[in-house]
Amino acid sequence: MNIKIVKLFNGEELIGEFNKKTNVIKNPVVMIPVNKEQIAFQPWLPYAEDKEYQLKDTMIIITATPSPTILNEYNRVYGSGIVVPSAKSTIIS
Repeated sequence: MNIKIVKLFNGEELIGEFNKKTNVIKNPVVMIPVNKEQIAFQPWLPYAEDKEYQLKDTMIIITATPSPTILNEYNRVYGSGIVVPSAKSTIIS
């Protein structure tokens, strides 16, 4: 999976499985800052049946790789369910 943050020209920040060659984003959600330490996810176009959308080049300002915390939360709720341990995790045996 290639999960990316896609910043749109209108200011929205989406996260989803993004194909840079085709500008198709699958299962996109809007990232909404709640406070300094929290971000909420809201489905993008919540009343649509579609699960993937082709974005126009003119809509996209930038794409970025999400932090492990954001990636894990997206995967837990909307993606594969796979959570990847962060570099800060400690393994106790």
